[in-house]
Amino acid sequence: MHVVTRGLVLREVNYKETDKILTVLAEGQGKRTVKARGCRRKNSPLAAPAQLLVWSDMTLFDYQDLWSLNEASTLEEFRGVRSELEKLALGSYFAETAEAVAEEGVETPGLLSLVLNSLYALDK
Repeated sequence: MHVVTRGLVLREVNYKETDKILTVLAEGQGKRTVKARGCRRKNSPLAAPAQLLVWSDMTLFDYQDLWSLNEASTLEEFRGVRSELEKLALGSYFAETAEAVAEEGVETPGLLSLVLNSLYALDK
């Protein structure tokens, strides 16, 4: 089953040589654990959308309760947050808190907009 949604990457963990396991807070989906295959390869189209604190359009594929990222395009990278260490630490704290509060596969109303608004305010 394909799902087209928008999502914010809350956590990234390197997996094998070229893959990542992402924790994504998705619109209408809640928190999802997603495998991004080949995103660490050189010139991969998934390299930018599979980074921490990136807001993207995503196409997710569900097979036997395992989600994988097929396609993605970056909407917002929050470059202002990445430019300063204090802002990056605070943005990472927002992401960790959202990940702790959200449950896998259960939509938490308002959580995604709260985190995005916080990141936008921190970015500016």
